[in-house]
Amino acid sequence: MGSGCLRAIAAGLLAASLAACAAPRERVSLQDGPVPEQPAARPAEAGIALFDPATVIQDDWLHMPFTGATEYRMAYLGGRLAIRAAPRDSASSLIRRVAIDPARCPVLEWSWRVEQLQASADLRTKEGEDVAASLYLLFGDPGFLSDPEPVPTLRYVWTNGNLAKGAVIDSPYLPGTVLSVVLENDAGRLGLWVTERRDIAADYREAFGRAPAAPVSAVAIFTDNDQTGEPALAYYGPARALCKW
Repeated sequence: MGSGCLRAIAAGLLAASLAACAAPRERVSLQDGPVPEQPAARPAEAGIALFDPATVIQDDWLHMPFTGATEYRMAYLGGRLAIRAAPRDSASSLIRRVAIDPARCPVLEWSWRVEQLQASADLRTKEGEDVAASLYLLFGDPGFLSDPEPVPTLRYVWTNGNLAKGAVIDSPYLPGTVLSVVLENDAGRLGLWVTERRDIAADYREAFGRAPAAPVSAVAIFTDNDQTGEPALAYYGPARALCKW
C-alpha cells in the first residue's frame, strides 16, 4: 500500500484493506426506480441529521472507490427506506461533510441491518480487514479533494464473532488514527433492523484516551470484501446527532 493510499484513507476514504487507490472519485446517485411514499419527517427538535436515505440525492455524497466499487443504491426493506451496500470484491465508501460539535451534540443515533457478513474477516489483520457495515466519524478537517491529511477517526462496525462486542480495535493500516468500536457481532441479529445510540464523546475518550479536540467534519459509510472475497450485504438507515441545546 502506497503513501497516497494511506493519505486517502486518513482523509475519510478510510478503507483499511485497500490495495490501490487510482479509481476516480465520482458524485453518487443512488436512486433505483421510484421512491416509495415516506413516513412523516422527524420534528426539528429530534436533532441534527447526519444523513437520511430519504434525502440522499441532494445530500452531496461522494463515492470514493479504492479497490473496485461497492454498489451503493437506494432500497426499501422491512418497511424502511435505506442505502443498500453490496461489495463486489471491492472496497469503496460514501462520504459527506457534516459539522457536529461533540460537546454540544454528544449522542449519535442510527439504524442499520446486515443480511450477510464475512465469516473469516478479522479487523486486527491487514489480510482480514473486511467489514460488513461500518460508520466513520472524522474529527477534524481532512482536506478531502485538495491535500488530505490524517485526522482522528472513530469507526463503528458490524462484524463477525471473531471480536468481542465492545472491543476497540486499532487499525492495522493506520494505527493510532483509525480506531474501531465493535457494536454488533451476533449472527442472530442478521436480517434485523438494529438501532444504535452512542455517546460519541465518551467513545472517543475511551478509544483515544482524551476528549475530542475538533468537531466531526465528515461522516462515511463503508462496506467491503476485497480481502476475504466473501459476500456481504448491508443496509443503512438514517443517522442523527442529538444535542443538549
